[in-house]
Amino acid sequence: MKKLMITALMLIGIGISASSQNWGLGVNLGYGNDVSKPSFGIKALYDINEEFTLAPSLNFYLPETESASSGGASLEAELKCWDINADVHWNFYNTNKGKLYPLAGVSYFNAKISAKASAGGQKESASESEGKFGINLGFGGQMNLSEKWVASAEIKYQIIEEFKQFVPSLSLIYKF
Repeated sequence: MKKLMITALMLIGIGISASSQNWGLGVNLGYGNDVSKPSFGIKALYDINEEFTLAPSLNFYLPETESASSGGASLEAELKCWDINADVHWNFYNTNKGKLYPLAGVSYFNAKISAKASAGGQKESASESEGKFGINLGFGGQMNLSEKWVASAEIKYQIIEEFKQFVPSLSLIYKF
């Protein structure tokens, strides 16, 4: 988790220190259809040139909690998921009003389940996490709201071993 926070802070620091409008940093809202949960995160944009944009993002899905109890025994389980993405946009349509692009990239998806159980005065807890790499394929567009603000919408498909999901997302980005 520390590495994630360091990565996020580096993205923010790079965005703040950038002096040209090649950089942008903003918030990202999405939904993972296999996880069946909304996500929120940060997204950065770096215009390599007019044709290509690098778009890393870090997203956290809302946690899912289940609990059950019977006869003095109780069980609570929580599932937390997050992903890191590094996508490249090919801006085949690029005007002063906005951009349209297919995207391709790499993804790292992590899921962690934690469980707590108690019965007869005894308490136990356990957790396990698993992460896998995959690829992203999709399509998106950006609309310039002003000289500094950009709104974007994307649809992408995350292809990860034993796991695939459709992820639509909306972003609001401030260009530096």
